[in-house]
Amino acid sequence: MNVYIEVNADQHRWCVHMDQWHVGFRTPDEAEQFVERLTARLNAPHSLDMLADSPIWNQMAGRHAQLSAKAMPSLGRCVKGA
Repeated sequence: MNVYIEVNADQHRWCVHMDQWHVGFRTPDEAEQFVERLTARLNAPHSLDMLADSPIWNQMAGRHAQLSAKAMPSLGRCVKGA
């Protein structure tokens, strides 16, 4: 994820961009604190084991399997056409 701060001088605001999303802040300190916290969370160790027992993860995994099973024939046609 690309994270950077941009100054909007016309509105006296600081905007933190995160890929296609952005959040406005009133002071540069607020923007910098947000970036520091976001960066720390993005860089924190993540484990799929933590998510394995999550009901949301199980729902998503089940839905992904259903969609993949339905999408396979059309995927094959796309690959052959490419």
